[in-house]
Amino acid sequence: MSHGEAGGLEKAEKGFPYDALVVLGAVMEWSPEQKRWEFPTIIDRYRGKLVMGKARALAASELEGDAARTLVTGGTDVHPETGEVASRATELAKLMTERYKMSKEKVIPIGTADAGSVAGNVENVVTYLKEHPEMMRRHRIAILSPHFQKERAQLMFDANPYFKENGIKLDWVIVEDILEGRDPRYKQWTAAVYNTPEAEINRNMEQGGIQDLREGRYGKKKETEE
Repeated sequence: MSHGEAGGLEKAEKGFPYDALVVLGAVMEWSPEQKRWEFPTIIDRYRGKLVMGKARALAASELEGDAARTLVTGGTDVHPETGEVASRATELAKLMTERYKMSKEKVIPIGTADAGSVAGNVENVVTYLKEHPEMMRRHRIAILSPHFQKERAQLMFDANPYFKENGIKLDWVIVEDILEGRDPRYKQWTAAVYNTPEAEINRNMEQGGIQDLREGRYGKKKETEE
């Protein structure tokens, strides 16, 4: 970012309710037909099934005016044809800026290769905030998450002492709520998604993860992806 861009961002930050909008990372899928990475609602090869990656990007674009910057988390996926490693955070950020026309200066991919889980997302956010203390003006951060992921993710963010120790308030924003506010027809889409067999698989996995977290049995071995 150039000095001029940084100055413009600093000036604009004063009018935002949030210092940052954090977009939780999403698993992606290579499309041989389109020759690009895509973020569908459901990815069958992913054990959690529900993803809502594209929906996260669209919801983030609706919230662009609420935060000084958008921090995109996420680990990596491997290209099935070339074997090359691709960053989920970078690809999701690209979707936000190229398709949904969010400001490239304000959308910042922060995901690292080893952060393909919610635990990794938390660590990436904490690391970024530690490296950029000057951005914390209001000490408020919005975290964008689908409904199915929110409870488990919130437990994991709350378990990290950094936020409370530094007086940072975390506000949770739900992808489905934002989209339904944008267009009531999304209510039908949401209902259809949560009525699928894949959603039932996801519910069982999420509830198991939440129970493990509450009982102190949740480990890195179990959480290998978003």
